[in-house]
Formats: sequence, C-alpha cells, structure tokens
Amino acid sequence: MTVDVINVTRDELVADRATLLAQLGLTHDELRRRVIREAATVEERDALDRLDEIAFLLGEWA
Repeated sequence: MTVDVINVTRDELVADRATLLAQLGLTHDELRRRVIREAATVEERDALDRLDEIAFLLGEWA
C-alpha cells in the first residue's frame, strides 16, 4: 500500500481557512456554535472538520 504525501505551505493553509469561512459567510466561532447546537448543514460540519485539520497542521491545536 502506498501513501500520498501532500506538501502545503503555512500560507496555503491560512488562505484555505479564509476561503472556507468566506464561502460559508461565517466566522470560525459562529460555525462551531452552529455545529454544537446541531443547526449546521452537512457542508458546515465538513468545513469545521477541515478547519480543525488546518488548525492541527498549523500547530494551533490545543
């Protein structure tokens, strides 16, 4: 089995995060609150998962 490695820069990750939030028209906190309240769409839940991945890759994961 082979594994594909994807190389991305910090700037690309930050830009991806900004693009995701702009497409949704929400802040990160607003999005997280929608997911917690179970008012989020499937797209919004997927976006939050991606934002969490980006935070992890940027070393922002607490």
